[in-house]
Amino acid sequence: MEQETKKCLVKRLDEAALGFRLGRTAAGEMAGWVRSLRQMLEIPVDEFAGKLGVSRREIFRLEKSEEEARIQLGTLRRVAEALDCELIYALTPRQGTLGEMAATRGAAREAARKQARADADERRVAEGKPRKGRDPQLAAIKTLIRLAGIKC
Repeated sequence: MEQETKKCLVKRLDEAALGFRLGRTAAGEMAGWVRSLRQMLEIPVDEFAGKLGVSRREIFRLEKSEEEARIQLGTLRRVAEALDCELIYALTPRQGTLGEMAATRGAAREAARKQARADADERRVAEGKPRKGRDPQLAAIKTLIRLAGIKC
């Protein structure tokens, strides 16, 4: 991905995730949003079941499935519509921002690449081969060819 495009994407994602990061603590304290909202809005189970076109028993099952983190997003979206709400979900880093997370991962990938190159060089030396791209004789020959203007 082009560097500028990536920076722009990271900035937009960080801005979008800000509200979720701020609400993380409150969200963690909620046993279940569906039941809490239904009760706050004083919507009886029978009325809610009618809005969703399901049985009363199904309402209790879906509230329980949300509490146990096994509710499906499609179901949650239908529930949100029945509550006159909008479903919004996000993935946010446990600590810091998405930009910081991307930078840390990028630095770790670069360090791993450098280590892999160093390991490959060591293997070549152990096998009695010159280090890749570092053979002084080959470098001298390439310089002479370049200075002589000979095209290969």
